Amino acid sequence: MGGFIMEQKSKFDKVMGAWDILVIAFGAMIGWGWVINSGDWITTAGFMGSMIAMLIGGLMVFFVGLTYAELTSAMPQCGGEHVFSYRAMGPTGSFVCTWMIILGYVATAAFEATALPTVITYLFPDFNQVYLYTIAGKDIYLTTVLLGVGFAVLITFINIRGAKAAAILQTVLTAIISIAGILLVVGSAVNGDSSNITGQMWESGSGSTLGSVFKVACMTPFLFIGFDVIPQAAEEINVPYKKIGKIMLLSIVLAVAWYLLIIFAVCYIMPQSAIAQEMSSQNGLVSAKAIEIAFRSPLMGKVLIIGGLCGIITSWNSFLMGGSRALYSMGESLMIPKKFGELGKHKTPTAAIILCGIACVAAPFFGRGVLVWLVDAASFGCVIAYMFVSISFCILRKKKPEMARPYKVKAGKFVGFMAVLMAGFMVLLYIVPASFSAALVWQEWIVVGIWLALGVFFYFYSKKKYGTEFGRDIFIVEDGGKSEEQEVTVLPNAKYPNRHFVITVGCEYGSGGPQIAKMVADKLGIEYYNRDLVDKVVAQIGVDKGLVEEADTKKGVRYAFDTSYGVRYANLSNRVIDAQFQAINNFANKSSCVIVGRSSDYILRNRNDVLNVFIYAPQEDEIAEVMKEKGLKNMHKAKEEWESVDKAQHARHEYITGKKRGDRHTRSMLIDSSILGWDETADVIIDMIDRKFQQEDAMQLKKEA
Repeated sequence: MGGFIMEQKSKFDKVMGAWDILVIAFGAMIGWGWVINSGDWITTAGFMGSMIAMLIGGLMVFFVGLTYAELTSAMPQCGGEHVFSYRAMGPTGSFVCTWMIILGYVATAAFEATALPTVITYLFPDFNQVYLYTIAGKDIYLTTVLLGVGFAVLITFINIRGAKAAAILQTVLTAIISIAGILLVVGSAVNGDSSNITGQMWESGSGSTLGSVFKVACMTPFLFIGFDVIPQAAEEINVPYKKIGKIMLLSIVLAVAWYLLIIFAVCYIMPQSAIAQEMSSQNGLVSAKAIEIAFRSPLMGKVLIIGGLCGIITSWNSFLMGGSRALYSMGESLMIPKKFGELGKHKTPTAAIILCGIACVAAPFFGRGVLVWLVDAASFGCVIAYMFVSISFCILRKKKPEMARPYKVKAGKFVGFMAVLMAGFMVLLYIVPASFSAALVWQEWIVVGIWLALGVFFYFYSKKKYGTEFGRDIFIVEDGGKSEEQEVTVLPNAKYPNRHFVITVGCEYGSGGPQIAKMVADKLGIEYYNRDLVDKVVAQIGVDKGLVEEADTKKGVRYAFDTSYGVRYANLSNRVIDAQFQAINNFANKSSCVIVGRSSDYILRNRNDVLNVFIYAPQEDEIAEVMKEKGLKNMHKAKEEWESVDKAQHARHEYITGKKRGDRHTRSMLIDSSILGWDETADVIIDMIDRKFQQEDAMQLKKEA
């Protein structure tokens, strides 16, 4: 993990609602593909084959989307993949993951700057004017350059003005896309014929060809890249965290449904021969031809192309937003120059947006031939990031099972395995040459190589420039907080409702201390505090729960925080200890209770109503319990785990109290839980409480007499 943790309040404004983020993700995924690629799918696999292939591709991405949904709800911070991979793999893994997703976003946004003028030529065939030069076999014209540059400046400006402005643009354009698509589907349903479908059910109208279905299925996952823009802007979303995960998954489902409807509409209105004829024409826009046939009007084809044009802009807008936030998160962590980690007056990462905008402005000068190489490399970057996130999901499920997950995926192990498998398969499609794959050509590998070399440069440059601050972890403190619930003084089943007392339970790892303490609390009818102390500290100081748990068991965990004088660093372990001092005193004052560990015997040492218990067991028994609790099959591994935790607990207790853990001078009772077992050990502790109170009552009666 990184050397420093930085705690700060979010600098972004929460301006986006549920609809905003849904159209941002949906618009990113739809793009122009539904207009230009539908004929390829159908001629390759037929109607049914294309539908099945689209479902397979959607399912592949959906597994990855499930991991994103859980992780985004658990860590709703700007940067998405950057944060997920950092918490799981540390700064180096996070750098690689984020660097690759930036390639995906920025390169795709730049590609749209060349795609848009190309689409304009479908509407205005004579648009290309004033020849400039030729690159990679594609002619560059002044009119296409000016149009691409103009839109690049406009979209960059809108994004600088604020996320809400970008979301409004996205909503308007998505509405136009939806209208165009709905017109196609409705027109086809009204005027089409089912015989058109039966004639092209499978490839060439014959029986099912598994290879053809698989070939189309391999094309489809890349149509759904874009749902992952949502976690990039998580700090700007004013939606309950659990709902964010659901919206992300909904966007994938809607995108799959959209492509299925387009396939249905085209096949229902156009027979196989008409599709083949259109594919061989100069335009080859089967979807546009389908709506022309449905409404018997060439004008409607133009309407559909306008819908596709809006799809290009929605993808462009979304990926510009995602790329700038990913750059911002790296700048904030000092993995690249910190200028990119700053916000402008509109609460947007201005420098990062401008850098992405410059890439978009430059793109039209290189033309579509070069940019095709760039966009394929971009898709490769995205699936690499998907792989990192899927692995991070699995790591965090194991390392941080107690992490708060507002949207928690069921069957986590299965989902994690499938997500890694699907992401790995997508990566292989770009690496392994095959008839069905999207393997990169040598020019595209050069693009990837240059990008990786640039990443290596920034990695070592930033490490040298920022030293130990490189890769600092950012934890966002939520503003405000929930008010405390009504405090309960006496529980209904309290054995001693008229007495106020506190039992502190220290224990060795594997001795059953927490379990025995819980039994004591239940039998006496009093409060029990163990994990509650961690939650209390999280609520009080606003630091991520996983980090508090680390500082709860270790000393010297450092963090950083913003002040008016700049960043200041402090020992998070000390801050957690201070917060626990307050929490333990508050719990002790509130009601009778049992408190586990956290040096509570030392914290409450000046009180007269405290009984301090320390529970231990023979080492071999404790190690056997650790082995059972952790599901370990190797005794050596269990011993290593026991020694590691025991050493950390001893060091932390001595750090706080200056005394050895289990020191008999600070305890009322030391007891070996292996002699009587956990349940009877709890009874012995309760018996001591009973005898103590009986003795106190007798002394009080004697005093009164």
